[in-house]
Amino acid sequence: MWRTIKGERMVSQSDLQKLSRVWIRVLNKVDADEKCPMDFGSGDLLHCSEIHTIMAIGKNPDINVTHLSRQLGISKSAISQKIGKLAKKGLVEKHRDPDNDKEILLRLSPRGTIAFLGHEQFHAKIYARLHQKLGDLTDDEFALILRFLLAVEETYNYESGKGPG
Repeated sequence: MWRTIKGERMVSQSDLQKLSRVWIRVLNKVDADEKCPMDFGSGDLLHCSEIHTIMAIGKNPDINVTHLSRQLGISKSAISQKIGKLAKKGLVEKHRDPDNDKEILLRLSPRGTIAFLGHEQFHAKIYARLHQKLGDLTDDEFALILRFLLAVEETYNYESGKGPG
């Protein structure tokens, strides 16, 4: 059954199911990629969650564990474990806040910085390919894509019991 608003056809349930099938294929590919660690130039094979932790620290030098866990959307205990592993690999350094001796701050080591920059290059290639495929987006097109992705995230959070977006 088609609905129309202002003379335009609105998507049907089967249209949404088609979107869902494509989205699930993308998720399956991302899931497979996350299981295959990559070297971003530092000589370390890094899983997706590790390089994204490195990226967050690299973009926010001297971030603390609490802010990092909020930014990445994972628990403080989970981020603490990740930081421990990355520090053991020599990619992340911990140091005390000079203004608050109880606060531990995080920064990248030189090897962590190499991985950070390598991942930035990796993303630059992906963005270039997306731009090649999509071309220039209007503000309205971009807003629609963003609205869709936020709706998917909010639906996932609700259905997984993680509460609203």
